[in-house]
Amino acid sequence: MDCPYCAHNDTKVLESRLVSEGVRRRRSCGKCENRFTTYEKAFFNLTVLKKDGRMQPFDTKKISESLQRSCIKVDDTKLIEITNLIERKLLAKKINPIKTKEIGKVVLRELKKIDKMAYLRFASIHKSIEDPKLLEKELQTIT
Repeated sequence: MDCPYCAHNDTKVLESRLVSEGVRRRRSCGKCENRFTTYEKAFFNLTVLKKDGRMQPFDTKKISESLQRSCIKVDDTKLIEITNLIERKLLAKKINPIKTKEIGKVVLRELKKIDKMAYLRFASIHKSIEDPKLLEKELQTIT
């Protein structure tokens, strides 16, 4: 790791800590002795197969944004935890490419545990529910 202050490549790790986004490391430069923090997150080459047949790289931000729209009363730290949990569950499936339908199922399972109204909001969009009777049927699955 190069020092951001003097570009020297001899830095040492003083402290490592797991955070919700990955690993946080405090570092010190061997030359100028300045300290700085780095954040590390593993990168996974996961591809998503869309309903229309297009392929695109998996993006955790899309899940996070969908959860934010669905979960009005859930705080941000909980949303980050849920997003990370969903990402881990999707990666554990070891399916590449993964279909959007499968991603939606995992998201719905997690939403059902934390907020039933958020589940209904997400399900109505993910499952393209336009008929009130279908929405009522979906409501019966969570009660």
